Amino acid sequence: MTDPSEKKPTDHPDDEFEPGIGDPYRFEAPSRQPGFARVSKAMLVIGAIMSAVGVIGGLGPIVFTSEEDKLQFMNLLMLAPAGVILMFAGITGWVIAGGR
Repeated sequence: MTDPSEKKPTDHPDDEFEPGIGDPYRFEAPSRQPGFARVSKAMLVIGAIMSAVGVIGGLGPIVFTSEEDKLQFMNLLMLAPAGVILMFAGITGWVIAGGR
C-alpha cells in the first residue's frame, strides 16, 4: 500500500506561459476611464446625496417641528427612494464598466 503523501502531481505548472508574470519592469500604460464609468460614478454620488438629503431632511423635522410644519418636509422624504434607485443604477453601471 502506498502513502498518499508520496504521490506527486502529474501536470507541471512550470510549463504554462503567461506573458508579464514575474517581470517587475512590465509597462502598463495608464488608461482613462470610459465615459460610461464616469457617468456611473456620478450617478452613484448624486444618488447618495439625494438619499442623505431625503432621509435627514424628511425625517429630521418630524421629530423637531410642530404638526403644521411636518407636511412641508414630507416632500423631502420622497428624495430617498429616488436616490436609492439612482445609486443602484450607478453601482450597476460602474460594475459593468469594469469597476475602476
